[in-house]
Amino acid sequence: ELRRRAANADRNGTRRGRGTSKRRGELMAKKKARTPSNVPSKKRMRDIADRLWSRAVRDDWAWRCAVCGNQPCEAHHLVPRQHQGTRYDLTNGVALCAHCHQFSKDLSPHQNAAGWMKWLKENQPERHDWLSLNLRPEFTGTTNTIYYCDLICGFREYFEADEFERLVGIRFNRYLLEERNNDDSV
Repeated sequence: ELRRRAANADRNGTRRGRGTSKRRGELMAKKKARTPSNVPSKKRMRDIADRLWSRAVRDDWAWRCAVCGNQPCEAHHLVPRQHQGTRYDLTNGVALCAHCHQFSKDLSPHQNAAGWMKWLKENQPERHDWLSLNLRPEFTGTTNTIYYCDLICGFREYFEADEFERLVGIRFNRYLLEERNNDDSV
């Protein structure tokens, strides 16, 4: 039965196999731009960018909590990170200790949004103003490999060369340096 169906389909030109269209013998375009093997996956690059953003924010705040001055601290997004338009903007970050970030009933942005906004307005008025202008940021770009490579390269200035290489990986760092040199020469 299967042989008969396959023979009839082949005679009618409707046999569909890998890389063929409805008509027999026409090959479908299957070429897809391949990412070089030393470039991590998009998800991995997003994780690298998140880590670099977090370190850069904490560095901007001298590795101290903006509220109480304690160490160690975590990076908090003023506009939630699901909004791609401000996800990696350093103005969107504030360094907070674990207590002030997650557990303080009076000031934690996760426990008491009104208390946090009051503190932000009184102590960081420029950040408060920025936040009020960027509550629903628009992102019209695309989060492809080029986007993440450019973004990651932008964080390079916050790190020593060996630390940056350790954070992004030796092969990926080499790729970024080569791509930057190629872009500059064009």
